[in-house]
Amino acid sequence: MDSRAAPGGMARRTFLAASLSGIASVVLASCTGPQPMPTPPPTTSGTATPSPTPTPTPPVEDVPRPTAMRRSRWGADPFARGSFSFDAAGAAPELRETLAEPVGGRVFITGEATDTDAPGSLHGARNSGLRTAATISDIAEPGERIAVIGAGLAGLTAARELVGHGFEVVVLEARDRIGGRIDTVEAGGFDEPIELGAMFVRGATLQAQFAEASVDLHPVAPPTEARTPDGLAVAIPSTGPDAIATAQSWAATQSEARTRDLSLATAIVESGTAASMSKTPDATGVSPADWLAHTIASGVATVTGATANRVSAFATLPGTRPAVDLPEVGSAPEGELATGIAAALEPYAAQLDIAVTSVVTRIVYDERRVSLRLDSGESLNVDRVVVTVPLGVLKTDTLRFSPSLPLLHQRAIARLGVGLVDTVWLRFDSAFWRADDPGPGSSVEVLTVVGETPTVAAWVDAGGPDGEPVLVGLIAATQARRLEALDDPEFEAAVLADLAPFAPGATATG
Repeated sequence: MDSRAAPGGMARRTFLAASLSGIASVVLASCTGPQPMPTPPPTTSGTATPSPTPTPTPPVEDVPRPTAMRRSRWGADPFARGSFSFDAAGAAPELRETLAEPVGGRVFITGEATDTDAPGSLHGARNSGLRTAATISDIAEPGERIAVIGAGLAGLTAARELVGHGFEVVVLEARDRIGGRIDTVEAGGFDEPIELGAMFVRGATLQAQFAEASVDLHPVAPPTEARTPDGLAVAIPSTGPDAIATAQSWAATQSEARTRDLSLATAIVESGTAASMSKTPDATGVSPADWLAHTIASGVATVTGATANRVSAFATLPGTRPAVDLPEVGSAPEGELATGIAAALEPYAAQLDIAVTSVVTRIVYDERRVSLRLDSGESLNVDRVVVTVPLGVLKTDTLRFSPSLPLLHQRAIARLGVGLVDTVWLRFDSAFWRADDPGPGSSVEVLTVVGETPTVAAWVDAGGPDGEPVLVGLIAATQARRLEALDDPEFEAAVLADLAPFAPGATATG
C-alpha cells in the first residue's frame, strides 16, 4: 500500500495505524481528517482562482501535468461561506420549516436551507422560491413593492413568480453577476464553459427547464468499482452503506432525549458497528474497515460537505453509495451532470429588475414596512423582503436584522450545518484514466480510491460524454478547508497525487 503523504496532509495510511478502541480509530480518523487550516482572507471576487497556465510543480509519479486548472473556494467566498446546508448533529429536521416561517409577514427567509424535501440542492432552492412566492401572493396586496435579496436560483424563482402575480419586484445581488452558488465560467484552456458551483441536477421539472435552455445534461453512472492506491480495480461492495444503515438503525432505538445530539460517527462507534468491521485485508488488499472509510470519505462527505462527527445520525443519506450522491449545491441521487447552467438563468434576468454589486447590510422591519440599508450608504423602502442569502452568511453578522430575528429562527440558523465541497477542473492532453474511449451519449464516470485517506473525495470524468480529457475533483469538508489555504502550485501537487492510482503506470486490473 502507498504510504505517501499529500503536501500539508497526513500520511495516507496513518489513519489505519491509530489505536482507539480498535476499528473505531479507523472510523473516527476518516470522520475527522486533518485539522482545518485558516482560510485566506475573503475577497469580493467570488469563488474562483483562475490558473489556465499552472505553475510547474514536481511530477507525481506517472501523472501528467494538466494543461489547464480552475478551482473554487466557497469557504472563503464572503457571499457564500460554504457550499450548502446539511443536517448537523443536534439539528432537528423541523428547524428548516421554522427558518421558512415568515417574520411578521414582512421578512421571508428562503433558499435550499429552508426546503425539507431536497435541502442542499438546486431542486430545493427552486422549490423554496416557489413556496415563498405563493405565500406572499396569498397575504400581500397587488402592486406591493417587494425586494428579493440574492439572485441565485431561489431568489430568481421567487422574483419571477412574484412579477407574474403583479407585484413590483427589485432583486439586489451582492456579486457582480447573477447565479449565486451557480457559477458558470469561461475558463482559459477549456473548450466549454465549466461549473465551479452547482453541477448536478435532479428533479424532472428542473431538468426539463435546463434542457429547454440548451444546458448540456449527462447522466451520471453509479460507480461499480474503485481503485486501490497501487491501481488495482476492485468491485465496490455494499459493506460501507450497510454499516452506516446499521448504525442509523441503532440510533433510532435510543431515547428521544439522546438521539437529537447523536452524530453519525458516534452512532457508528457506540452501536458496535465500527468494532465489527475487520481491518484484515482480503486478496485485493482492502478490508471491510477500508470500505467503511471509503463510504464516509467519498459518499457522506460529498453529500453533506462535512465530517461524520458533525453530521446527524439521522441525516438523509440516500443509499450512501460512495460518490453516487454527488453534490449539486448539495446532493444529486440519480442526477445529471450539467454544464452551461447560466444559460438557464438568462430568461429570469430578462424579466427582472436586478441590481448587482448591491450588498445589503441591514434589514429594518416593522408591522408596516421594511427598510434595507446597503453598504453604499443607500437605503431602499419596500413592503416585504425575500432573503435568499446562504445559511453560511446568515451565521455571520454580515447581514443584521432590526429587530433581531425571533429566537426560533436564530436557533435554526445556529444549529443547521453548512457543508463545504470545492471543485477543481483539470484538463489534460489525453484522458489517461480511461481504459476505453466513451461512446456518444455515454454516462459520466465517477472515480474513487479505497484504502487511503483521499484529498479528493471523488473524480468526475466531465469530458467523457464528448471525449474531452477533463476531470472534475470534488474536495469535501476538512480537506476542502485545508486546500483553500494553499497556493496554486501546492494545491495542484496535492490533487494530482490523488490521481496516481489512475496513472498509466498503475495496475489497471486485478
